[in-house]
Amino acid sequence: MSRRVTAAITVACACALTACGTPSSVTTDRHTSPNSSTCTARVTPDCSGYHYASPSPGTVVVTVPPSSGGSNREFFWGLSGQNEAYPTVCATFVNGKGIDQEGIVLRLNDPAVGGTTAITVTRNIWMDTFNIFNFHIWKTGVRRSSPFTLFGSKVIPELPARPAVYPLRMCARVVAATDQVQFVVWTNGQTEPRWGSTIQGGEAKVPTGAPSTGRSGWFAGHLAPGSSVTYSGLTVDGVTATGLP
Repeated sequence: MSRRVTAAITVACACALTACGTPSSVTTDRHTSPNSSTCTARVTPDCSGYHYASPSPGTVVVTVPPSSGGSNREFFWGLSGQNEAYPTVCATFVNGKGIDQEGIVLRLNDPAVGGTTAITVTRNIWMDTFNIFNFHIWKTGVRRSSPFTLFGSKVIPELPARPAVYPLRMCARVVAATDQVQFVVWTNGQTEPRWGSTIQGGEAKVPTGAPSTGRSGWFAGHLAPGSSVTYSGLTVDGVTATGLP
């Protein structure tokens, strides 16, 4: 999933660091974002964290300080979301460059203690191959040195391996009948694919030990320092997300 892995977690929009990629402690530091409308989770802190703004409904712009590290990964979500077992979450990744990595977060739990748990579906960046999508389980409190575990991957033949395609629309869900995570992706000019598509989507069985319920959100990782990335059309169960950063 990445070229480097950092250790530990800090929750919210800032983290005290003694050096790039090195947390000052393994304890959790929590606070809300400045507007107190939402929270974010830095699941692999590396140097400075990202900054968030929501200029319009269902849109979030993630701005990356020049001091941000290349292995920083974060989750973000809106206060309108509720804990649920079988959500459907969508986003359009409007722009990006290099190895910017975007994705969707399902069954997210971010307690004050014990570490963040979640399921993610993210666009691959390893070996600069961007037409693969990966399924991960996150448990930051259990494995601080390696908080994510891969449980599936799918090559999308409709997309080029490189460069990454923008804009890209993505939806992901957990299916009650089969207990599988599914996703579909499509670009401008393409029709939204049906769930279960094998050329514009994929699925993987939820492994034992994965969170059984939680909030819905989005993933931002490895974003280029000094850049900004826009997510639009952010919806949960077909409703535009509100209370975004």
